[in-house]
Amino acid sequence: MICCVVCRSNAIEERQIMGIERWLLHVGRWLGIKSGASTVSDRSDTRNQCLIASEFSYFGNVDSAFIKNLNRSGAFVETRHKFSVGESVRLKFPLHYLDPPVEVTGVIAWTGADGVGVKFNPIDC
Repeated sequence: MICCVVCRSNAIEERQIMGIERWLLHVGRWLGIKSGASTVSDRSDTRNQCLIASEFSYFGNVDSAFIKNLNRSGAFVETRHKFSVGESVRLKFPLHYLDPPVEVTGVIAWTGADGVGVKFNPIDC
């Protein structure tokens, strides 16, 4: 599940979660991605390839970053900043039919040369 940074009501959270899932399904169909095409074997949810400009916040710093794949439990974020596993981060990104943009918090699950894997925090509102 995705955790909203600013929680106004459970209805908004559910709309954002459903919005992400609906958007991922739409983009996957548009790109011709078949179900499971972007799955990584040790992931609990299928990752959907994408390219979303986002705001990536950590320790009070804010950077621009690209989300390269996304699902309801996490994302791969392309960044050159060096992180350690377990560090807290926040992502803010638009979905074309949701206003305001989606804001999620998470922790660095793994690091690599091109970016980091972020595991979203559960909803706690």
